[in-house]
Amino acid sequence: MEIIEFVDIDGRKYKAYSDGGDDVVKIGPPENLVDNLELPEPFATRLHNILYNRGLLDLQAVVKNGNGLLGALQEALAIDVQKLTEEFYKFQKE
Repeated sequence: MEIIEFVDIDGRKYKAYSDGGDDVVKIGPPENLVDNLELPEPFATRLHNILYNRGLLDLQAVVKNGNGLLGALQEALAIDVQKLTEEFYKFQKE
């Protein structure tokens, strides 16, 4: 078994075990974690992938990296702030 990056049909990234064939066992982040928070798309997928990129794959990683979740949320929201600012700009031009 090797560890790979697996991307599902929604574009969510996972660290996973693979036997080289079609069998994949996801390691983390936990599947449906952000969905249980009832976050809208595409924010939920963006947050999921930020957790993946930061290595926040399980509770142990979250506890070890004290401010990791806060940083992940700030990173995800920063993208939304940029989009919101762009929308203000568009309305100002009209």
